[in-house]
This record gives sequence, C-alpha cells and structure tokens, in this order.
Amino acid sequence: MTEVKKNIIVRYVQEKDRDDWVRLWKKFIATYEDPKLPDGIEKANFDRFIDPEVKMWSALAFLRDEITGIEKAIGFTDFFTHPSTWQIQDKTYLNDLFVDDEFRVGGVGRKLIEFVYSEADKMGTPAVYWNTDHFNHRAQLLYTKVASLTHKRIYKRDGY
Repeated sequence: MTEVKKNIIVRYVQEKDRDDWVRLWKKFIATYEDPKLPDGIEKANFDRFIDPEVKMWSALAFLRDEITGIEKAIGFTDFFTHPSTWQIQDKTYLNDLFVDDEFRVGGVGRKLIEFVYSEADKMGTPAVYWNTDHFNHRAQLLYTKVASLTHKRIYKRDGY
C-alpha cells in the first residue's frame, strides 16, 4: 500500500501506451480463475480504444516521480457507452478497473472512477454503472464511497 494521491495523473491511452496497458491487463486477467478469453483480445481491445469511431475507451493512471518526472503506469479503467430503453441518454458502463497490487488503497482506484465520471459528464452520459465480484470486499470499500449499491443481480447465458 502506497500513499500516492497527489502524484497520480489519469489520461486516455495513446498508441505509445500499448505495452503498459497490456502489462496491466495481463495482471488484471490473472486475478480471474480461467477467464477463457479469445486469442488476440489484448490487441482487439487496444485497437478499439484508440479508434475514434468506437465508443469504447481506456484510461491509464500514472504515478509521476516528483524528482525525475518519469511516469509509471499503475492502473487502468476501460469503459464504453450504450443506449438504454429506460432513458433517453446513453449510459456509461465501467467495464474494467485495475490497480497494481503495490498501489492499492492509495487513492488510484478512486481517481480512475472519478476520471470516468468526469468523461461521462462531458459526453452527456452521466449514468455510470459497473459490477464486481461479491467477494471483492476490498474494492467494495471504495465503491460504497463513490457510488450506490443496487439490488440487481447479473445473469449471463451459459457458455459465454
């Protein structure tokens, strides 16, 4: 756990960030038990993030060294907008959120969520939502501070 709030910069990914994003993505996916992802998913996702025609984005959190100015990618969030039958405005789905172990509980996750909130507001899609595993108590400690827990349960088609 590292206190890093004041040195965190969050911004949209750029082509030059591909290796950093893939490194963090692989750590994120490793937290799941046998996620069964298709080959090439890292490339497909990153290509979507940098394609201005696709309404899917990623942002990286960087820890900036105050002395050297060097930035190290330590977390990311991926999100997209979509229409809803329940409101006129699109909604924003925060699809992925990950902070490297060493930097958890230091304000990085909150900064990433606040970035999504800010961008969603700018896009006119302020209804932001996400889900998490019921056993992810550590993350839920943050989520209860920045959002409201709903009473919905998520179901998914078997095999997909």
